[in-house]
Parts: sequence; structure tokens; C-alpha cells
Amino acid sequence: MILLTGATGFVGSALLKHFDTGDVTVLGRNCPNHFPEKNFKRFDLAKDSLEDLDLAGVDCLIHCAARAHVMKETLSDPLDEYRRVNTYATEKLAKKAIEQGVKKFIFLSSIKVNGENTNLKPFSAFDEPAPKDHYGQSKFEAESRLLSLGKNSKLEIAILRLPLIYGPGVKGNFLSLIRLCLGTSLNPFAGIKSNRRSLLYIENLVGFVVNLVYSVNNIGGVYLVSDLEPVSTSKMLDFIYKGLKISPIKIIIPSSFLLMIGKMLGKQRIINRLTSSLEVNFQELLERTNWKPLYTTEEGLVRTASFYGFGRKNNSRLIRLLDIIFSLIGFTLLLPIMLVVYVCGYFDTKSPLFYQERVGKNLKPFTLIKFRTMKINTKSVASHLASSNSITKLGKFLRKSKLDELPQLVNVLKGEMSLVGPRPNLFNQKELIEERGNLRIYDVRPGITGLAQLSNIDMSNPKLLAKADAKMIDSFNLNAYFSYLFKTALGRGSGDRVSS
Repeated sequence: MILLTGATGFVGSALLKHFDTGDVTVLGRNCPNHFPEKNFKRFDLAKDSLEDLDLAGVDCLIHCAARAHVMKETLSDPLDEYRRVNTYATEKLAKKAIEQGVKKFIFLSSIKVNGENTNLKPFSAFDEPAPKDHYGQSKFEAESRLLSLGKNSKLEIAILRLPLIYGPGVKGNFLSLIRLCLGTSLNPFAGIKSNRRSLLYIENLVGFVVNLVYSVNNIGGVYLVSDLEPVSTSKMLDFIYKGLKISPIKIIIPSSFLLMIGKMLGKQRIINRLTSSLEVNFQELLERTNWKPLYTTEEGLVRTASFYGFGRKNNSRLIRLLDIIFSLIGFTLLLPIMLVVYVCGYFDTKSPLFYQERVGKNLKPFTLIKFRTMKINTKSVASHLASSNSITKLGKFLRKSKLDELPQLVNVLKGEMSLVGPRPNLFNQKELIEERGNLRIYDVRPGITGLAQLSNIDMSNPKLLAKADAKMIDSFNLNAYFSYLFKTALGRGSGDRVSS
């Protein structure tokens, strides 16, 4: 059994996806989305007492939870705020693990324990720690206490000092850098070529942790984990732009001038990180563990940038503008047909319009509008679960001709949908929500048409549908937008399937 803390964070949530749900128990303040409550133990490391915490049956404890920021810098002792979770709670958790016979304790620390930059040689696990800020100091103190506990017990304690971690879903300064690249085709940092920074792709970190969890050897010790090769800032940005499919205009500006500008704008710390080096000794890790990352730094950066690229911005200003223009044109030209359908629908069911709550962007609910194709008393389920007997005679024609979709132009004009995007599902489709959630489908607006519809993939196969949605989103561009609309206008694809 594995116990995981910090499961709702960037690293913890990535780890959670790689273990069988039945093999993991989560310890934290909030249960992760789509995680069974029976495997969740509500606990606040900063406030709750560990006396009653039961770790019986736990073989490995992965401790990701940490205090990364103290927002109120006016506190009399901000260092103590970091220590409460990063140092004191970590030590108590390790002591509890020893008391109850846990075999392995994996602690995610920070390269900040070593220091802020490397000017002479790469950082080593055997270097004298030199933390420069409160966060690094609190992690160093936690490490010292853990190493002391490990000497006097059978608990195998692995300490992972980690550099900047990146990947789809990352936040903070790295996401700000990607957004900067998305916002302009000018690259003012192209001249920073002499520095070397070690990074860590999230999937590489997960692979290393999984390797420790299932290792039959003693895993105790300090590890400096990173991608195989460090990169300069210039090269890092090259890979990010490659993932964004942007060809930037490179501007060569001396580092000294960038630092001066950064100081004037109050961004000196950020510019320092972009111009300085922070490299770890990967060869040392390789000799100790024989582990190699699954992805290169280039692959990791390209995959991360692609996640935030144009394909996942179907709410961009240009696409939104096209949605509004085409919806207005369509609504105006098709209004006579819609009025005829409305009148026919009134005689068919007395209620020609159908309203249903659907899952929108960022999992927010919205009311989808369609022409009614089923009898009024039909149960509110996904179309593939509804009986064909529930479809009216007019409804069969509307579904086959796709005229039932026309009122959704109103949803598009309101900004709840796009003309092109994943079909919006119901909130009771739990399996589909989980599959789509894992692939971040809800980052974009749902749509009237798209790859899945044109490929005749409906909601009866959640995993296949989610993969088709992800493929469409990741490869989305203006050509794809017009292509999906054109093929739909020509009658490609079919309506939602119903059960017989």
C-alpha cells in the first residue's frame, strides 16, 4: 500500500495517475477529483495532530505536500510558517512511519537546499548545503532531521532534491514564460546561450519515483534528479517555440542589459534565473541508480508547450471572432428554416425546444438548446443510452439532417460553445468526465462539430472519444477549424447514436 500526500498538487496529481487506485491512499485536506473517498484520509499537516493517524498496512509513503509560498510577508517570522509544514510536519510524519513499520519514505525536497546557482561546477548530492531563502532553509532542516531518523531505524528514507519541474498543467513562472512566448513572436532572450540549467519533466520525475517505490534495493539517500541534459535559456525557448509552432524573431540582447532592465522593472529575480546557471550532476545519479529519463529535455519542453499551444486556445480572440461572425450569418440565413422547424415541432410535441444542462469549459454548467427530437417524458441520459422508440417521427428527420443542432448557434453567440470543439456531455456521465478530465479536454469550449463527430465516434466509448477530442485540440489551427466546418456543411458524420 502507498500513502501519498500533496495529491492535489501538480506533482502529486501526476503521481496519482500512475498508480492503481486500489493501491494508493491519499492523505490531505481535500480529496482529489475522481478519487474514491474510501481511499482518502482527511488531514491537515499544518494543524492536525499525528497521534491518531493510522499507517497500518502502508509500505511506502510519498511525501509531496509542502508549503511553497508565504503570502503574508509581513509576518514576524515567515521562516516559521515554512517550517510548520516543510520541517516539523515532515519529521513527525517520518516518526509515525517508523512507529508503524512503514518500509519506505520518499521525500520531495528542492535543489534550493544546494543553493541558487552553479558557476563553477554542477551541484552534487554530497555538496555542503547552502540554502539562500526560507523555503530552501525549511527543506534543508527537514532533510537533516530525516537523515538522522534514517540512521537509527529500518525506514528507508529517499530525499529527492528537484530542480524546476515542468509539464502539462504546470503553473508559476514557467507557465508565465510560455504565455510570454504565446503573446509575442519576439524572443528577447535568444542571446542567453552560455548558461546551463537542469530541468525535470514531470513524466521523468514520476518514472524515477515509481522506480524507487518498486525497487528491491535499499533506496535510502539523497538524489539530485533531473532530465538527462541541461539546456541554455536560448535552447529552452527554441524548444518551447517549437512546441507552440511559432517561428520567433530572435533578438540578441546582452545579459548585463537584460539584468539592468529587470532591475528597473522589479523583475530582477526572474532575469537572474534566466541568465544564470543551475546544473546538477546527472552522471552521479546514473552511477547510483542506473536510471535514465524516458523523455529528453527537448521532448518534454515540446510536449509541454504543445499542451498550451494554439490547439488548446479555441477560445482565442480570432476563433471567437470567427464564431460570432459565422453564427450571426448562419442564424440570419437559416432563420426561416428554424421557424418552420419550430412550428412543426410545436405540432409534434407541443414543446419544440429542448433545454438540458451540460458540462462546459472548466467544468462549468451551461444550458444547451436544441430542437426537441424525443418525447417529452424521455429520461435525461446520453443519446446512446436512450431508446430509439423515444424519438418522434419529426425527430428522426431532424437528427439525420442535423437540423436539431441549429439552436446551439445561440450558445455559440453567448460564448458557452464554439462552432468547433468537443461535444458537451452531461454531468451524470462520470466515466467520460474522468477520461476527458485526465486529458484536459475541459480547458476549451465545447463545440457543435469536431473530429469525433466527423469520425462517427459517440459517447458510448468514453476513452476513445476523449482521445479523439485530445487529438483534435492538440492539432487545432485555422485550417482545421475551416476544415471541420466545411466537412460538416457537406453532411459528413452522423447524429448521436441511440440504443435500439
